Amino acid sequence: MSASSAERPIRGVNVVVLSNGQEVHFDDITTAAEGQTILDDLDGSILAIEDQITFDDGRGGPVWRKRAEMALKKKRRQRPSLQQRIGELRRAEKRAAQPEPITSHKDAKRKAFIEAAEEMLTPEVFTEVWARAAERQPAAFVVADGGGA
Repeated sequence: MSASSAERPIRGVNVVVLSNGQEVHFDDITTAAEGQTILDDLDGSILAIEDQITFDDGRGGPVWRKRAEMALKKKRRQRPSLQQRIGELRRAEKRAAQPEPITSHKDAKRKAFIEAAEEMLTPEVFTEVWARAAERQPAAFVVADGGGA
């Protein structure tokens, strides 16, 4: 569940509380590395709560144990949402890192010619020229998904 910007911050749902007390809304996480740091903090908190529950000697009483179990449940529920947000950020970072496809000088000249022809010719004539070119070289006008251009 990725929280939308219009969604109000709800502690324990789309706001994670770090071990230092700072609250972070999932939408405020801007990089995968930042998200991973928060996930590591969350994992540490989960382990700490599990240890406290495991080694409870009963001095805290049933109220303390109930609160610790509720905190553990909240933290465990936050983990998948945080992992999803990190995945979204990683995919976005990967897409941004991919360079734009380089067009050859010849392709750039062809594109410039087509744009000039489209400006100078009437839409009907331009469409007719485009159709005639497609008749002569049909393989050049086939799109990767199988449809025509």
